[in-house]
Amino acid sequence: MYISEDILRDFQRGNIAPLYQHLFPSLQRYAERVLGTDFAYLAEDCIQEAIFNVYQQRKEFHDPSHMRTFLFTCVHNEVISLLRKQNSRQQYLQQPQERFEDTLLDNLVLQETLDRLYAAIDQLPDTLRQVFDMSFEQGLQNKEIASQLQLSPETIKKRKAKLISLLRQKLKGDEHAFMLVVMIGMLTEG
Repeated sequence: MYISEDILRDFQRGNIAPLYQHLFPSLQRYAERVLGTDFAYLAEDCIQEAIFNVYQQRKEFHDPSHMRTFLFTCVHNEVISLLRKQNSRQQYLQQPQERFEDTLLDNLVLQETLDRLYAAIDQLPDTLRQVFDMSFEQGLQNKEIASQLQLSPETIKKRKAKLISLLRQKLKGDEHAFMLVVMIGMLTEG
């Protein structure tokens, strides 16, 4: 179906109803054919998105046949984009379920471990929590911490050692949290 000059003029003025009524059946048949039977129900979404794209550029069209061609091209691009997304989803969903369960389990274990570690840190004396925050949260070196707290670097080193020792005691039965403490301890050496 062709687009008349009147339909083009109405469309450029912002009235999309005549274009939509005139071309929708043709666009729908086209979109459904390209989408195939599995995804034909998404044809209207593709058409609406395509018409919106053409509408945004409506002032650019001076020839009805050019606009019609562009509209069908937009529908085609929307359909292809949708099919690519569906294909990606299918490939993603066909991956082994164990992978998702392992990832979820790993994330849960990590979160529980971090929760326990931070609960233990919250129980530390203020002076040690302050050193923990400045060292591990802010990433400051011993000299920088010492300067800010007006203490010697050796005092900061001793507080870090005390901090690690207390965390090890508090997390003794929790191997995951204990490993985090060991890693923190390795970071403080040197």
